[in-house]
Amino acid sequence: MELTGYGLTINDIERVVGGEKVSISKKAYQRLKDSRNVVLKYLDSNEHIYGLNTGVGKNKDRCIPKEKIEDFNRQLIYAHCVGIEPELSINNVRAAMLIHLNNMLKGYSGVQVAIAELLLDFLNWGVTPVVNGFGSVGEGDIGILSYIGLGLMGEGLVDYNGERFEAKEVFEKLGLKPIHFFAKDGLAVISSNAVSFSRLALLIPKIENLLYWFDLTCSLSLEALGGNITPLDNVVVKSKKHIGQVLSSQNFISALKGSYLLSKKTKTVQDPLSFRNATLIHGAAYDSLTYVQEQLTLELESSDDNPMVDIANQRILSTPHFETINISLAIEMLNVALSHVSNASVQRMIKLGNPDFTGLSRFLIADEHQYFGLQALQKTAATLDVEIHHSSQILSNISYPLAGEMEDRQTNLPLILQNLDGIVTKLQEVLAIELLYATQAIALRFPVNKPLGDLTGKVFQIIFDHNGTLQDHHKLYEVIARISKEIDRLCIRTLFAKQELSA
Repeated sequence: MELTGYGLTINDIERVVGGEKVSISKKAYQRLKDSRNVVLKYLDSNEHIYGLNTGVGKNKDRCIPKEKIEDFNRQLIYAHCVGIEPELSINNVRAAMLIHLNNMLKGYSGVQVAIAELLLDFLNWGVTPVVNGFGSVGEGDIGILSYIGLGLMGEGLVDYNGERFEAKEVFEKLGLKPIHFFAKDGLAVISSNAVSFSRLALLIPKIENLLYWFDLTCSLSLEALGGNITPLDNVVVKSKKHIGQVLSSQNFISALKGSYLLSKKTKTVQDPLSFRNATLIHGAAYDSLTYVQEQLTLELESSDDNPMVDIANQRILSTPHFETINISLAIEMLNVALSHVSNASVQRMIKLGNPDFTGLSRFLIADEHQYFGLQALQKTAATLDVEIHHSSQILSNISYPLAGEMEDRQTNLPLILQNLDGIVTKLQEVLAIELLYATQAIALRFPVNKPLGDLTGKVFQIIFDHNGTLQDHHKLYEVIARISKEIDRLCIRTLFAKQELSA
């Protein structure tokens, strides 16, 4: 893959994280050189340039003499290795290096060309600095990216070929040359949001996959309930005009193709809102995810350098481009939207366990020899939902005056992302439990022939083949774990795509 500084997509990031090799385009190389020449020109000027010949933060009033600039940059990396565990995953670090490298190729950072080339080598050779991931407030991942800076200097720990080494060992093995940081290099390497953006880029496909799963699972729950499908009617959907709702409704219709629900006259006038409004609830999450992806794409196309090099006018300018308010607010909206998806799912489970709604046995008990059924599982689902709700609280408006009160605001983007990551993990467990409830209800409603939709029928059969009709002797935690693994194993988008092709 050729990097140009622009046009980097989430799919591109996934491919490189997975091992695809990268190169740098000729135009991008030239921008790197032109940008660096502007930086070097300022070395002999009397103008004070932040982070080039001055200190940073409150120490911006301290001048750095030319002969001390290399020492200053080395100290800058050491002083900002303040991140604490847990470590970032190898995939996260690889994605961060790719995003940061691509940003450098825009020509705004002014780093020496050797830094970009070594990041390229790291990606292509599979050399990954070990990075402690907790130490950023969202105005540049300074306390985290410093570990990548340490790796570029040939110091610290790196992962390579499935093992962990001192960086200098791998450098010697591969013939890599450590970087001697000079003018502006240190600040250009650490003043970026590449770690946060990489984490988000890797989460977006997982979230999209989960939402497709929730459409399929809710379709199965509708069949388990014997529900009303008029909310999926084409006239109903077209009259609302929400893009996410349209997508969700199409998924429901695709999942239910061939289902008995499409041909039977419903016994209910209206279902509970967790069923009836599902396409709008899921649709809002799709729309929120789309907005997050749009904001991330804007960030990947933009510079987050401070200061930035203006090649055309041979200037170096102070910027606010490390500010992450737009993307932080977008993710917080998504977190709240996903909490609605979770809560509606839990509400559906409770209804499926209630004979007043289903006409089936209480708590979906299989026979008169059982006493519990899925009763206690509601507590697990409710606990997960409460944790998801807690993780969706607003954090972007909490600030502390840092760096000598120069940095008097932050968005807490890394913490917001940490919450999103946790929501995704817990949401998958909620999904697994609803699948279990729906499968059990269908097994009881249709003991012999199960007139399900093409997709809902496939998923039901996969789960039922593993577990059968659940009895009180089943260890439910093991059943949930198996279902969760099936969610990871099955490519849900492919199932929907095949269904659309056969329509």
